[in-house]
Amino acid sequence: MAKDDGRIDVIFCHYNTARAPLLRHMALHCVAFLCSTRPGDLRVLLVDGSPRQDDELSRSLPSLGAEYVHCGRELSFAETYNAGVRRTSSPVVVLVANDVLIDARQVRKLAQEIRDDVGCALPYLSFSDYGAQRARRLRVPRRCFPTRMTLNVNAFSRRALEQVGLIPEQMSGCYNDVILSIRLHEEGYAVVLRNVGAVTHLGQQTLKTRATSVDYSADARLFGEQYPRYFRRGVVLFHKVAQRPATRLLYRAVEALPAGFAQRLGLWPLAWAVEPYLCAEQGTVKETLKHFIRRARAAGSAQESAVPPVRG
Repeated sequence: MAKDDGRIDVIFCHYNTARAPLLRHMALHCVAFLCSTRPGDLRVLLVDGSPRQDDELSRSLPSLGAEYVHCGRELSFAETYNAGVRRTSSPVVVLVANDVLIDARQVRKLAQEIRDDVGCALPYLSFSDYGAQRARRLRVPRRCFPTRMTLNVNAFSRRALEQVGLIPEQMSGCYNDVILSIRLHEEGYAVVLRNVGAVTHLGQQTLKTRATSVDYSADARLFGEQYPRYFRRGVVLFHKVAQRPATRLLYRAVEALPAGFAQRLGLWPLAWAVEPYLCAEQGTVKETLKHFIRRARAAGSAQESAVPPVRG
């Protein structure tokens, strides 16, 4: 972890142009959950990118130990995060969506992953639109090096984040994470997926309440224009930024197929499911297999002991 005074800045991104009570209460709940778990060295602020200030949030957040920030105008998704980054100064900054339940201990574990060569660390989630980041009932590797990242909850090295130009503001809310993955890769920084325990992502509530300014089609066109080397026939070429040879080969194989064909066969979900095991740190897969074998033997022994004796 970067040398500092021990403080970690945590920035929640909030947007509620429709002033939906559900989103306000959800944001308060997520901030309260973090602030109630011995925050200590954490400075927590919520940046509101909505067109108008939310007076209820402004009144309630200080009582939870968090700050409320409104810039006096509507902000895009990336601008909201960047406004928080510019208002803080710690070497490690943690960006959190307003629908993620994460505690202070888990935030610190993510922050501990940040080193000179690691620009970003993210946790497994109960829900993620990037399948490799989803927690599963099966044991997931403790630490691995995924091909990309999302912007649901991330610990960043401030130095790395500033070096790649902060969160890309030209996008309305899509492909920001893909661009950051590419930029971090090009600058030589690793992205780490760390198992910090159960982190609940309530999932797409802004979309369900229509409280979003995201335009996927426009962002896709813009990404294709700005990053043609990483975009072919509507498919992002993730193999170009894969951090491990095995995942590079996996994505190259899937990307070589027609997009519709690969989607119908379910190859993308399959690739995401196996990716963490292919890019796990050395020894993790072996430990996982041993864990499964021990569990299978234990289950077999339990079944044998449960069989009643045969009476003559």
